[in-house]
This record gives sequence, C-alpha cells and structure tokens, in this order.
Amino acid sequence: MSITVGKLFGNGAVLYQMKLLAGQKGLNNLVEWVHIIENDEVSNFLHGNEVVLTSGILNNSETWLLEYTKKLYIAGTSAFVVNIGPYTKFIPKEVIEYCNEVNMPLYTIPWETRMVDITRDICYRIMQREQVEMSISATIKNIIFKIGDLETHILQLERYGYLRDSHFCFIVMSFKNEKNNDEVINMNKVKMYSERIARSIHELYISFSYNDCLVLLLVNYGNYDLENFVNTFFKSFPEPSFKVHMGVSENNIGIERQAENFNNAFTAMTMARKQHKDAIYYDKLDIYKLFLNSNDKEVLKRFYKDTLGKLEKYDLENNTDLMDFLYMYLKNNGSQSLVAEKQYIHRNTVNNQLKKIEKITGCNILDLDEKLRFYLAFFIKDII
Repeated sequence: MSITVGKLFGNGAVLYQMKLLAGQKGLNNLVEWVHIIENDEVSNFLHGNEVVLTSGILNNSETWLLEYTKKLYIAGTSAFVVNIGPYTKFIPKEVIEYCNEVNMPLYTIPWETRMVDITRDICYRIMQREQVEMSISATIKNIIFKIGDLETHILQLERYGYLRDSHFCFIVMSFKNEKNNDEVINMNKVKMYSERIARSIHELYISFSYNDCLVLLLVNYGNYDLENFVNTFFKSFPEPSFKVHMGVSENNIGIERQAENFNNAFTAMTMARKQHKDAIYYDKLDIYKLFLNSNDKEVLKRFYKDTLGKLEKYDLENNTDLMDFLYMYLKNNGSQSLVAEKQYIHRNTVNNQLKKIEKITGCNILDLDEKLRFYLAFFIKDII
C-alpha cells in the first residue's frame, strides 16, 4: 500500500510553495521512495516508483532538461520536482508538453525551499504509510484466520476507514513460470502494478502474500469496478514469463463474513488453474461450488471412479475418445441427431458408440438418472 503523488503533495503549495505544471493525470502514480539526483545518468540510481528532485546543476543546454525528463520517465519515475534557481531558471514548454503526454507530474519549487526538507518529509510519510500497511494486513489476516478478538480487529480496521458494513472482495493470484527456468517472480513489482490499477478505480485496498500467492482485498468496489480491475490487470501484466491464474470471491457486505470469502477466492483460483483460465469468479462457479466445498474429497473420487473410471481407463488403453464423445452427448441434452450433426457422422454411428459406452460402464446411458450421474462425474473430474 504505497502513497500516491496527489496525497503526498496535497499540501505542497502551502508547505513548500510547490506548483504543479504538468502531468495532472498521473497524480495517482504510486511512490515508494525519493531521491535528489543531479547526475543525468538516472538509471544508475532508480528502481521505479520514486519521486526525483533536482536543481539541474548540469543544465547547460536548451535540451538538457527535456532529455533528463525522458530518462526519468523511462526509469519509472512517479513524479519530478525541479528547484527553480540559478541552474534551472524556468521550465521549457517542451518539458511541460512531454510530462502531460506521459502523465508524469512535474512540480517546481522556489530556490528558497530546501530540497532536503522535502525529502525528509517524504521519507517519513512513506515509512509511516508502510507501518499502517503492515498493521492493516496483519489485522485482516487475523480476521480471516480467526485469531484473537473479532470486534477488536474490526475497530482497528475502522480507524483506517475500512468500515464493517463495507463491500469486500478478495482476489487471489497464483503464478507459474512458463519458461521452466529458475526465474522467480518479482512479487513487489506485481503488487505495485496491482495497486496502481486498483487505486485508479477506488481508494480502499489491502494486499499481502500467502502460500506463494498474492492476495488482494478490494473494499467498496462495485461489480463493474471489479471486472474493470481484472480486465485491466491482464492487458499489460509486467511479468510475461509467468502465467497468472486469478480467483475472485463474491463482493459481500460485512467484514464478519470475510473468512469464508477468502476461502472462496482460493477455491476460484484453484479452478482457474485446473481449467487453464486467466480468471474465475466464484459466484459463476454454479454446481462446482457444491463439490469444491465438500469436506470429504474421497467421496467425490469414489463417485468418479464408479461412473467414469472404467471409461477413462478404456480410452487410455485403446487410444479412443469415448469420454469426449459422452461429454458431447450430455452437453447436447442426449440428442443423438445433434451429436451426429456436430460430429459429421451418421446417427447409427452415434447409437453404436453409446452402446459401446454402456457395455464398458455397465450403465444405461439413455436413463435420465444415469445421464445425471455421468454429468456430475464430469464436473467432479475438473476438481480432483
């Protein structure tokens, strides 16, 4: 939970006589740290998501400040502050236009304002923000894992603006290295990317890591906002070597219900991983909810073995695809004519295939109860 440029410099005009010249659309940029950099080799000093201050000691040409600004943007700078004085007397129009183009906030401060005072203030506020983030994350984890007194935890969250009757939605992400090398995902980079998207939509946001997954809690986001977050996240995910599987819980009211909501998000993420999908919403899982919330998974495995187990074994031993054929038959409401049409085969061939399935499984596939058993078994197959 970083601090945005807008919040960081909200009182800058009063405290430091700051003026915002450009990049107003970037005021939601997140800030992790601050530097005073006079050397124009900025890439040696920056990691990204920082505020940079300069007086422009090396500003000895008409194009220097513009080139310096471009280097800052490439390095991922969140905002740029120029100390107007003997080295940089004014900001060229080209610099203002560029900052507006790339949405990088550009501020000026008078020579009388000491840059060290600003950096000290920013560092203090960032560290204070980190302490708040740690406290909020610890509190929400205590709630979902049922540690300590619930009412005490709720009051703690309410002090930070997370009210008990708010809407809460968990998003859980797992990451798989698709290149199968030793590269480890940069979880901090993903956290910042996620937070930047979330905070461009709404303010209340919590994140923490759990079991190699990234967990987000979005508070008072509408259903449209949640879909907007998910869609935006996948558009330009910054770690292309990794596949993301995302589970989205229901958007429920009341903090008391969030332990269940948290588990549901993990359930949805597990299904996304099994079905090789980017994201699955728990409230769209339908019948899967019944099986995923079963406490005895062995019962489900036995049910599957008793219904589809023999057919699956036959396919493996004989290199056939009767399982796929049966699933298509069931998905088409047991219509032999529809299956024949979609498979470009004669109805007699469909009938022969069904008889073969009946012989292997020992079940009458034309019986409604047996159809239901087989159909449920296909659902179970996706989760065991």
